[in-house]
Amino acid sequence: MSDTTTNPYAVPTSQLQDAPTGAQALSVEQALSRGYDFTIGGLLSEAWQLTKGTKGIIIGGFLIFYVAILVASFVVGGVLGIFSMFSDSLALIIIGQLLTTIIASAVSYPFFAGLTMVGIRRAAGQPISFNEIFGHFGSLVPLLIAAVLMMLLIYLGMILLLIPGIYLAVAYMLAIPLIVERGLSPWQAMEASRKAITQHWFKVFGLFLLLGLIVSISAIPLGIGLIWTIPLFVMVMGVLYRTIFGVLPVAR
Repeated sequence: MSDTTTNPYAVPTSQLQDAPTGAQALSVEQALSRGYDFTIGGLLSEAWQLTKGTKGIIIGGFLIFYVAILVASFVVGGVLGIFSMFSDSLALIIIGQLLTTIIASAVSYPFFAGLTMVGIRRAAGQPISFNEIFGHFGSLVPLLIAAVLMMLLIYLGMILLLIPGIYLAVAYMLAIPLIVERGLSPWQAMEASRKAITQHWFKVFGLFLLLGLIVSISAIPLGIGLIWTIPLFVMVMGVLYRTIFGVLPVAR
């Protein structure tokens, strides 16, 4: 393809520092080379405005997810309880805990991916639906691989000097949506997320530090405030992703 070919989703060269709109999508390489910027207050304000009309979808998804985890844990616990009546093996207890963790992870990461995609589509002005939250279980394998790799590297960083672990925990924030929205491999998604966020790592860290404080405070009065702050978290993820990478058009 020649260099003069026009990409209908590319950002005009005269506005390289402007965030891509919902109708524009950069390639990962373009996103990493073009640069981007945002203000914490501006991003939070936009995300808050975008929560309107999304609370029912997001909170409803969370409730279904929570019930699914409880049911899965109950079933695994019940089966292991039956076996434990005939055996006091420590190995059985360990296996039970391992199975519960695997099941929780297998459900959690596709769910988190779907929830993040709701925020991304909302930030891009695209249609959103409840089905989006549970529509990415087909990406279970790469999502789990990415989760394991990120966990290992972050834990290793924590053990070594702590600071590398904190750096990676923030830098990998967008790896999951890059897998489902762009179809990247786990390592490609992790590296793309790390390189992009590193450009403004302290600002992204400050954003999620403030957001974490807001969510924590909202949970104090019986968790009622989470009805507003959980959707806010989802929208922050969506706006940040769109600001850096843009969003591909919805497949028809």
